[in-house]
Amino acid sequence: MKCVVTGGAGFIGSHVVTALEQAGHNVLVVDINSKDTCQVDICDTKKLIDTFKDYAPEIVYHLAAIADARKAFADPVEAVNINVGGTASILEAARQAGVERLILASTVSVCGAMKRGFIDESEPFLPTGTGHIYSSTKAACEFLVHDFYQLYGLPFAILRYGTIYGPGMWRGLVLDSFLSRAFAGKPLVIYGDGSASRRFLFVEDLAQAHVLALSRKARNQTYNLQGSRSITVKQLAEIVRSFLGGVDIEYRPEASKFGDPQYEGREISCAKAHQELGWEPRVDIEEGVKRTIEWYRTELKLESTSRRAP
Repeated sequence: MKCVVTGGAGFIGSHVVTALEQAGHNVLVVDINSKDTCQVDICDTKKLIDTFKDYAPEIVYHLAAIADARKAFADPVEAVNINVGGTASILEAARQAGVERLILASTVSVCGAMKRGFIDESEPFLPTGTGHIYSSTKAACEFLVHDFYQLYGLPFAILRYGTIYGPGMWRGLVLDSFLSRAFAGKPLVIYGDGSASRRFLFVEDLAQAHVLALSRKARNQTYNLQGSRSITVKQLAEIVRSFLGGVDIEYRPEASKFGDPQYEGREISCAKAHQELGWEPRVDIEEGVKRTIEWYRTELKLESTSRRAP
C-alpha cells in the first residue's frame, strides 16, 4: 500500500517507516525537520493538500507533533497550534485526497481525563480535562478524527502510545538520562523514592502495531499500546546498572511534576489490541534496555569519530 508517515524522520516515526517498508509497503515521509524527506509544515494546509493529491496515498499515519510534554507545558499556544491545528490540516488533506484510512498517534495520558481504576478504550472522557496541555491536545485530536469520520466519511484508527524507549530515543526520556550520566561516569539520578512506574514499551514493538493497524478490524477503532508489565524508575535504574556495572544510584528530592502528564491511579488495559490485532510486546524490558545500550555505545563512537574528523 502507499502510505504517508508524518514525522517519519523522528524517533518513533523512523521505526514505523522501517516496519512498513519491511512489510512491503511504499512510504512517503513528511517531516519538516529532515532535508532527506518531503519537507512540509503540517500546518500548511494548501501544501499538504497538493502533496497528498500528487502522491495519492491509501493510508496516512499522522505522528508529527510536539511530542515533548515539557515543551508543550512551556509553550501551550504553540502546542495547540501545531498538535491540533496541524492535525486538522492533515485530516483535510487526507479527506480531499480520498485516503482510505488515517491512523493517528495519540497517548495513553489522555486517560487522565477518565475515571480512576481499570479502564479500556471504551471509557469516556470526563469534562474535567486531562490535567496537561499535551494530553489535552491529543484528546482534541481524537475528537477531530471522530468528527472527520462522522461528517466526511474519513475512516480512522487511533493508537494511544505508552512510554516508548529504544534506539533513536529523544532527550528527556528517563532511560536517556540514565545512559547519558552512566557513560559520563556520573551516578544515575532518581528524583523521589523511585516508586513511580510505567509500562515501558520498546519502540520496535510499537512500530509493529502500526502495521497491524492496517487490518480491517482496526477500522474506526482505538487501541492502547503499552509494555507488558509495570517497571518502577528504581527497577529501571537497577537494570541499567546490571548491564554497565559500577554505576552508583543517587536519590534527590522529587522535582516538580507540572511539566509531566499524570494518569496515576488508572490501570489501562491493552487487551483489545491483543484480541483484535494479535499484537503484544515481544521485547522484554531487560532485552530492550540491552539493545538500547548497544545503540547508545554506537552513537557515542560515531560522535567521537565525527569530532576527530578534519
